Amino acid sequence: MFLKKNIKDIPIEKASHSSGSRRMLVNKDDISSKYFEAYTYGYLPSGKKWEMHKHDNIVEVCLVAKGNGIVRDSEGKEESFEAGDRLIFPSDIEHEIENNSSNEAEFYFLRIKDK
Repeated sequence: MFLKKNIKDIPIEKASHSSGSRRMLVNKDDISSKYFEAYTYGYLPSGKKWEMHKHDNIVEVCLVAKGNGIVRDSEGKEESFEAGDRLIFPSDIEHEIENNSSNEAEFYFLRIKDK
């Protein structure tokens, strides 16, 4: 049997990295894989950022759906991003995402355990 749910029926919750919010599109209880962690849709308001953080033993793949801004890591690397860009954050690497545009930015995040 398959599972179906409309994105409008998934509640928006506060993101765990200070600013912004997200919809938990799929969580680890929905899929029977020991490597899958989550699939979310994130919202980052104008002028806000998800502050420096890391995911222990989790690779995070991000697709920018809307907006633009800056992504940074703790080693000083900084890149601008825009809609359509894909970002990959290896596990245990600190990073932050800043929306320096005048509109809300939106992202898809896929988190996969690497161990």
